[in-house]
Amino acid sequence: MAFLHHLNASRFSIQAQTEAAVCMKNLSNWTPGVAEIRTWPEYTPQPLRTLPASRKNWEQEFGPHQPSCVLLDRDITKRVTVCVATDGNQGRGLAYGVQVFGCRCVVYIHRHVSEGRVDRIKDCAVVIRVDREYEASVSRAKEDASMNDWFFVSSTSWSDFDNDIPQHVMVAYMVVVEEAFSAIPVLDSITHVFVCGGVGSIAAAIFQGFYTRLHDNHSSEMPRFIVVEPSEVDCLLQSAMAGETRKSQGSLRTLMAGLACRAPLPAAWKVLHWLASGFVAVPDTIAVASMKTLASGCEGDISVVSGESSAANMCVLLRASTDSTVRNKLGLDANSQVLLFVLEGATDSRYSSR
Repeated sequence: MAFLHHLNASRFSIQAQTEAAVCMKNLSNWTPGVAEIRTWPEYTPQPLRTLPASRKNWEQEFGPHQPSCVLLDRDITKRVTVCVATDGNQGRGLAYGVQVFGCRCVVYIHRHVSEGRVDRIKDCAVVIRVDREYEASVSRAKEDASMNDWFFVSSTSWSDFDNDIPQHVMVAYMVVVEEAFSAIPVLDSITHVFVCGGVGSIAAAIFQGFYTRLHDNHSSEMPRFIVVEPSEVDCLLQSAMAGETRKSQGSLRTLMAGLACRAPLPAAWKVLHWLASGFVAVPDTIAVASMKTLASGCEGDISVVSGESSAANMCVLLRASTDSTVRNKLGLDANSQVLLFVLEGATDSRYSSR
């Protein structure tokens, strides 16, 4: 299956900026949230890794950590139930957190989530599989939370991130952005930032963070912000082509389970429609090859253990190294400095052991 690429003609347009303005404002105050996360006992910033043999830069997400030292009274928290719909990573992090607070956690997963991902969650949470797609698991989690007086913890916003929990989740994504800012010697030297897609939340947060910092620093030029998706789950690329949110018509069958979402999050799409420069869809086979390349430490590079979903970023660069058409479409050349966000480690032993 071929690479698909779409150049976003609406980037930095006045109309797209206007549509994204409320979202950008509601997500703009991330400094207190990042500062809170940095106080967590197990928090350790991840280093920026340089891969000289591949001429690539990338950033890796920290794993789930304990919450603040000031904990709620367990007589209260033990009566609290939180729930989330997940492809694996957010559910795993939430399930870990409730162990510290002593509350209950119910995690909803959809039909495409592998048993390997489930195994990493079910020891500390009740797991309910919804035999439909991701959006159905979100609806089920939201409905059950409403009926049972649970707390629905999700980045999903049905408005413009104007309610607390989606704001808090999106703000937490900014930790990797701030870590990148601290580690990159010359931020203006970055020419491309690659982030994987899904519903678009993490990409929207990361692109907003970079845009805001560079804009405040009066940088003369913004990096190209590239969104990468599986070929069978290309809702963001399809939305970019249509100029408005669209569902993917693919099968949603992909090893990149963290990205198996039928439709974009409307609020996140507004930010991407304004800031993303390009959208790329890639086949599973190339993403798997990228996992192996990263893990092998090719030609002396440091070994990087990446989950399937995040490996899609690297596969775009691998294809660009041998395909001039891809290079030209993405504006890559010998002077490019590319930042890859690797936002999951080994999530499924079936694939990480290959």
